[in-house]
Amino acid sequence: MSCPKYRVPKDLREKLAKEKTKLAEFFRSINLVSERVIKAFLRVPREEFVRPEYVRYAYVDSPLPLFEDATISAPSMCLLFCEYANLREGMEVFEVGTGSGYQAALIAELVCNKTKKYERKPVCTMEISPRLYEFGKDNLERLCYSRFVDVRLGDATLGWPEKDRKFDVIIVTAAGAKIPPPWIRQLKVGGILLMPLEVGSDWQVLIKVQKISKSNEIKIEHLEPVRFVYLKGKYGVF
Repeated sequence: MSCPKYRVPKDLREKLAKEKTKLAEFFRSINLVSERVIKAFLRVPREEFVRPEYVRYAYVDSPLPLFEDATISAPSMCLLFCEYANLREGMEVFEVGTGSGYQAALIAELVCNKTKKYERKPVCTMEISPRLYEFGKDNLERLCYSRFVDVRLGDATLGWPEKDRKFDVIIVTAAGAKIPPPWIRQLKVGGILLMPLEVGSDWQVLIKVQKISKSNEIKIEHLEPVRFVYLKGKYGVF
């Protein structure tokens, strides 16, 4: 689903390809995620979504700095988001926090059909930081994911701008103290929201929220401890 507009030199790409394969084999060995998600991981060049000075660390399973205290999450965390969301072709997904665009690219690999022409892009992502918005948008455009991913600048805690749009999945890549009401309203019944929740001083947990009725009734499951930057915006921590 990508096209050959790389910024990483060919010789370094070959070295990183070996490291990516090794990391994928490690994920398989510990049964981290399904084979579908691992194959999506192998298709997306993470080295093209990090800052140039961190390219050599693209396949170390660790977060890497972006701009303005933001990070690109560790590969394992990005894949777990995809697994917990049970992403499938045909789903519509809203990502809160575009960052470098890497998570959106993984989502697109799992929910989009690259032979299909979409009138409405299945993956919607929004970033509040103008600098990160430009960085993520450029990465997604350069690698041809903009065919499937709608990237917007704005306060994602207010929901997607087209208020009648409903999503199968909402993935949040920053920690909040509460679930913004617009997100629940824009979830389809049966839809899933994944977000890091601030549950105490210096403590976050990844939660899985399922909308179980048209009256916005939800069910919450705690998944695992995590550490993310804080959500910004009207319903954010800042």
